[in-house]
Amino acid sequence: MTRAAWALVALVATLAACAEGARPAADKQISAAEKEGYEPKKYKNLKPLIGVLTQPCHECPGKSYIAAGYVKWIEMGGGRAVPIRFYATDSELRRLFKSLNGLVFPGGLTWLWLDSPYVIAARKLFNWALEANDAGNPFPIHGTCLGFQLLHILASNISRNDLLVDTDSVAHPTTLIWQPAANGSRLFGDLAPDLHDKLADPKFNIALQNHMYGIPPSFYQRWPVLAKWYKPLSTTLDRNGIEYISTMEGVKYPFFGTQWHPEKPPYEFGMEEVPHSLDAIRVSQHLSNVFMEAARMSAHAPESKEEELAMQIYSTPPIFSARFEVMDEENYDGPDITYYFDTPDRPPHGPDDDEGEDSGPTASQGEGEGEDGPLLSQAERERLHRRFWSSQGGFF
Repeated sequence: MTRAAWALVALVATLAACAEGARPAADKQISAAEKEGYEPKKYKNLKPLIGVLTQPCHECPGKSYIAAGYVKWIEMGGGRAVPIRFYATDSELRRLFKSLNGLVFPGGLTWLWLDSPYVIAARKLFNWALEANDAGNPFPIHGTCLGFQLLHILASNISRNDLLVDTDSVAHPTTLIWQPAANGSRLFGDLAPDLHDKLADPKFNIALQNHMYGIPPSFYQRWPVLAKWYKPLSTTLDRNGIEYISTMEGVKYPFFGTQWHPEKPPYEFGMEEVPHSLDAIRVSQHLSNVFMEAARMSAHAPESKEEELAMQIYSTPPIFSARFEVMDEENYDGPDITYYFDTPDRPPHGPDDDEGEDSGPTASQGEGEGEDGPLLSQAERERLHRRFWSSQGGFF
């Protein structure tokens, strides 16, 4: 045998010995994992249904709407979206809730008065979620932007006028300032280390803020009830240096809130400031995964397959609203794609019904009389509608 052949035999023998020596270590790792409970997670369901509370719709082909970004964000984590009309009857709200495995309070452009129909409907769902969790049946809620503020209002019953301060944070991609509770939190405890660092680094600015109001961290001391319900995970500075809470999660319940928008980077393209980097997409995916893992532990289920199919949003066609909706100073959150529901109310009104002087223009003058008072011409209704909204500085 030649010298080269002997060398080849020796090399093969060495590699075989190395492989044999490595095998016990690998076997040891697998055994350790098995001892630690390396088993598939036992979910209550693998097809979670997530309710999304609709919002009042103005000058659009519907009475209420849902931005499609929230539907896609739910799907991103393996869920299916179910619209919940904020004006639904109590029996309908209850029927839907018993079939749902989680709830999203989305961002948007409506007012959060304590006695508004929108907040009243949200409160019913919120209270039923508390009952379910207290009974040992997990039911998560995620609130984004307006929904983040709504979760605080529902827990504290504090007026939005007292709870919120002005912030210069419209179309503001920026950073998160991590708070001590973030590392051990459900929302961020398993976040990839590089994303943890990038979310706090102004070179990346991958957390999109898009709001005019915020909750200062000092308000958790001013109103201790807030600290009993939620723990701040991050804060953020607006363009003027005003600090507000940007992420929180429930102390006792699987409730999560982001003042910023994790659903926009993958799915919203109309606003130039929305970050679309891979890092921003990964953050969105992480938050969707955390929320949906909690929803998979919910035992709620529809009573029949027919009900399960009928309640989902997919019978309503989405509209590519970016093609015909004109963005202006007042409408800074117009979604690219929108689901509209039901026939719009006439005449146009403010964000919520039955809100007194803050309800927007009413039929107080115009041509002719109707069952509900004087009728307005179309031109007069449009003039009053625009005059009202031009006077408002309170969008979210």
